[in-house]
Amino acid sequence: MKQLLVLTFLLLAGYAGAQENAIEKYFTDYLNAEDFTKVSVTGKMFSLFTEIDTEDEDEQAILEAISKLKGIKGVIREDAENGNTMYADAIKKVEAGGEFEELMSVEDPNENVKFLVRDNDGEINELLMIRGERREFMAFSLYGVIDLKSIGRLSKVMKVRGMEGFGIMDEH
Repeated sequence: MKQLLVLTFLLLAGYAGAQENAIEKYFTDYLNAEDFTKVSVTGKMFSLFTEIDTEDEDEQAILEAISKLKGIKGVIREDAENGNTMYADAIKKVEAGGEFEELMSVEDPNENVKFLVRDNDGEINELLMIRGERREFMAFSLYGVIDLKSIGRLSKVMKVRGMEGFGIMDEH
């Protein structure tokens, strides 16, 4: 009986430690749709970056921030007939979940971008960017332990389609 309790506890602890990100939680339909580009960068990729040896303080700060990331997930729909509607629907879904707090938004007649964060006791565990324009929609999630100061620089280094939106973080 004692062994069964210990095994159950270990399984539950492992399940609680598995971090679900906003893309997997709110946008699973998009992950299964053929008309979306899907982006996934695993923690293993970030661990490869940490093996780089540098004496430059800026590069070292970026590498340290990268080492704390567990992944990036994203979905992109180009040639969308309703990118702005998809954006509005996505924001409603995420806000209804109650886990995220708005960090920053940029709105103009052509495009809308919103950055939201999920934190735990002041430590940011996920940064979500949702972007919509007339003919395009995208949502990207960075998850792990996130240093906002380094995210903008990271987006410029990685040069992954869609990640350039995080460059706004470096400007503010």
